[in-house]
Amino acid sequence: MSNADEPISHYNKRFESINYEEKHLVGRYFDNCVFYKSTLKGCLFDDCTFTKCTFEETDLSLIKFKDTYFSDCVLINCKAIGVLWYDTLNPFSIQAKGSILSYSSFFGKNLKKVKLQKCIAWEVDFTGANMGNGDLSGTDFMGSTFSDTDLRLANFTAAQNYHIDPAGNKIKGATFQLPAAISFLDSLGIKIVD
Repeated sequence: MSNADEPISHYNKRFESINYEEKHLVGRYFDNCVFYKSTLKGCLFDDCTFTKCTFEETDLSLIKFKDTYFSDCVLINCKAIGVLWYDTLNPFSIQAKGSILSYSSFFGKNLKKVKLQKCIAWEVDFTGANMGNGDLSGTDFMGSTFSDTDLRLANFTAAQNYHIDPAGNKIKGATFQLPAAISFLDSLGIKIVD
């Protein structure tokens, strides 16, 4: 991938049906670019910057980051399985709609006002993340970890399969919907019968 004649900076460019699977990209800058129906699976981004980029129907599974920025980026109907987002540099911001984010980690990331709408986020680690004012509506959080997570004013409407201990997270002002909200009782160690 490191051809001498290849551009290092990309502005307002559309990448369609590209295959960068298992590539090692070094020192690339992407600003306001679109990646459509592409494969970046297993790609290592080394000293790269992604700003205001949109990824649509793209496979980002198992991508790796080294000294890389990922800010104001949007994932639409993407697969981003097994991604260690905590390896990105700050500032970091991401939005996802209809995407699969399972087996990933946002450990300690500032995700304030994040939008993870109608996503599948199974077994995702949100430990220590700030998701305040986030829109998490319609997302399936089966097996995901919320510990010391700031969820104040977050919207969990139509979200499902989350298990959040109110004592171990900040949840004041967050919106939850029945019947999924009954999961709060799990931390109390009580049984509910019909």
